[in-house]
Amino acid sequence: MLLCYCAIVRTTLDIDDEAYYIAKAIARDQNRSLGRVVGDLILKSSQIVEGAAIQMSEYGFPTFRCIRPVTTDDVKALEDEE
Repeated sequence: MLLCYCAIVRTTLDIDDEAYYIAKAIARDQNRSLGRVVGDLILKSSQIVEGAAIQMSEYGFPTFRCIRPVTTDDVKALEDEE
């Protein structure tokens, strides 16, 4: 028996109008989808930020490198903000 699982993730982004029009123009000029262009721009920008990077693991999941280790106190502080 052959099983296939194909999922398309959809999300809504609230971005500045100027950023939208720039990304839309890039997508049109490169004949690519807007989502692909925005995703690629995010991944490229993460490589520019010093000390932070997003990479794909060998299993296909994103991994994040931080400037410093995330502690339990950091997580608790974020939970308190919600």
